[in-house]
Amino acid sequence: TIQPQYGGLGLSCATYARIVMKISSVWMAPVGVFNSHLIMAAAVQRAGTEEQKQQWLPRFATGELRGGIGLTEPNAGTDLQSIRTVAKRSADGMHYVIDGTKTWITNGIHGTCFAVLVKTNPEAEPRHRGMSMFVCEKGAGFTVGKKLRKMGYKAIDSAELVFDGFKVPAANLI
Repeated sequence: TIQPQYGGLGLSCATYARIVMKISSVWMAPVGVFNSHLIMAAAVQRAGTEEQKQQWLPRFATGELRGGIGLTEPNAGTDLQSIRTVAKRSADGMHYVIDGTKTWITNGIHGTCFAVLVKTNPEAEPRHRGMSMFVCEKGAGFTVGKKLRKMGYKAIDSAELVFDGFKVPAANLI
């Protein structure tokens, strides 16, 4: 689904859906891996700047960077307006510092890059405002807390991601 000018095939949603249905009719696990990865890519492709598209999409298309999307949290689940992970802008404005935990993140262990939803204004009302998304590559302050055990669907890794003073460039804000 990544556009050809960024190294992808530019598949239509309908074609992509047919591929996913065919693969999942035999084995569901692989589609979870690449669906999560392509959701991250879609966030950049749809809402990113041209510079972000040039920086990230070719690396997503080749698989150089593998990842997913960090939304859910231990105390919020899928109620995204209740997330507690925060990003505070540095005094020089060049980066944000992220603190918090994401849970049940597909590709969390083997992935290297994630689109992560955070609160940049925790006091915003209504609660769904003040939220932002960053492209975050694993590094100092961004670690895997633990692999999460599941009763089924074990072929896909699900993990807890921990952000503890993780510095992300302001340019990574989607």
